[in-house]
Amino acid sequence: MMNVFTEEDKQYIKSLGHTPESVEEQLSIFKNGVPVPNLLRTATLDDGIQIYTNAEIDAYVAVWDSYLEKGKPVAHFIPASGCAGRFFRDLINFLNAPYDDPQTNFEKNFFKHLPSFAFFGELNKFCLATEKEGLQELLEAGKYKLIVEYILTEKGLNFCSLPSALFKFHTDKSHRFVVIQKYLPKKIVKYYASFEDTRTPIQESLIESAMVSGVKGGTVNVCFTVRKEHKEAIQDYVREFKYPIEKKLGLSFFVTLPCQKTSTDTIVVTPDNLPFRDANGNIMFQQAGHGALFENLNSLPADIVFIKNIDNEATDSLKKLTSHYKKALGGILLANQKIISRFLRLFDKDEMPDDKLIEAINYVENTLNVKRENILRLKRQEQCDYLRSKLNRPLRVCGMVKNEEEQGGMPCWVKNEDGTTSLQIIEYYQIYDNPTLMNLFNSSTHFNPVDIVCSMVDYKGKKIDLTQYADKKSAMIYNKNFEGQAVKVMELPGLWNGCMGDWNTIFVEVPIKTFNPVKTVNDLLRHEHQNTTK
Repeated sequence: MMNVFTEEDKQYIKSLGHTPESVEEQLSIFKNGVPVPNLLRTATLDDGIQIYTNAEIDAYVAVWDSYLEKGKPVAHFIPASGCAGRFFRDLINFLNAPYDDPQTNFEKNFFKHLPSFAFFGELNKFCLATEKEGLQELLEAGKYKLIVEYILTEKGLNFCSLPSALFKFHTDKSHRFVVIQKYLPKKIVKYYASFEDTRTPIQESLIESAMVSGVKGGTVNVCFTVRKEHKEAIQDYVREFKYPIEKKLGLSFFVTLPCQKTSTDTIVVTPDNLPFRDANGNIMFQQAGHGALFENLNSLPADIVFIKNIDNEATDSLKKLTSHYKKALGGILLANQKIISRFLRLFDKDEMPDDKLIEAINYVENTLNVKRENILRLKRQEQCDYLRSKLNRPLRVCGMVKNEEEQGGMPCWVKNEDGTTSLQIIEYYQIYDNPTLMNLFNSSTHFNPVDIVCSMVDYKGKKIDLTQYADKKSAMIYNKNFEGQAVKVMELPGLWNGCMGDWNTIFVEVPIKTFNPVKTVNDLLRHEHQNTTK
């Protein structure tokens, strides 16, 4: 392995922010393969997933609200590097199909309900200017593919090249523009007026974040991770549109837009696990999935961080519910932080009485769900050392929704290398080629909608180095074709599974209505996205 890289290779590797040693470690993973998670069973309501009454949820919300009054740093971490083009795969297929009229159910629904989309007004205006006909006339004339071209390509609105964060999700009929117009800088009033009746995921995220962690006169910290090529457009958009929201809500936003670091890219290899080189002879690297955002998360200057996806945005009619449960998850995190801190401080003082030691064992086993066989047979000092090591770790509380139509990461019980059993989130890609584990995956009663709140500091208030609690082995390797050549690529451990593999984890059931994903453009026709603000 030491002779794989030339001196020129090493300099090139360093220029990307890597070290030769870290890349050699990646090559070793390619060579040795990725271990399959040792799944025992799925987590259920009576076995790993907690459920709370409405009164208990309200009590945890109150805990969270009290915490906000202390002014401690809280942040919202929202991966937003996707392109809107992924919403339109079915329409791209239609554009390339040998027929001109809609045939599939997807195509028929799209054109039938075209006026229901938030971008309808902008598209109709473009068609009137270009074709001298509105969308209704073009539909009646059967010019379906022309309409799609105007939606997707440079011939029209070119939505395929738009960041998904800036795509119009919802219609806003609250006439809010009349109220906030006086707060807008004059230079953008005209620009804003043409889009006053729509909401993008950026706008929805800012509003929801303010509802979760905002206080009058305070600052709401939001971190959108973005692509380098999208950063300027999103930055300009945020600068213009956060101002009226700030004025209306009586608070301010501090928005950061970090890009995925090149130092997190992974090497591309040949089928023989040797470095693959491009036409210039340079070793090729690729972006390594959402796990590569872990460094961005780790660098956030916050005590508590909420994580969610940019494509899971609700209209105002559901924001009260979604923000209420996010606050509750925050309150549950705080309550458990307090318990953990109390136990660890007793260990620090070497004043752990026997009854408190048993209490700590029960807490680790039954609340944090980290189980060890025969723990009661260990010597007292061994018990104390073990409990201290398990308690003094990052903590996360994850919302889990019932598995109805959608599916995401699976909540399950996993056997760890140290012999303990704990809760983990397992993604499809980790087990897709194992029929037995896939049967478990498909039978799961719940899934993770990426509704997570994390503690970023330890019981002394010191920043935790999250990289020390990641399972670096839980990457993903798959085959790919590059310009006609077979290659192998690797994604880093997922942000909320492998990267958090050695965290304390609490699963909590939350209502399915808190999960409103947009995977395709037709998802915006669902009731949850059509229930417009009035």
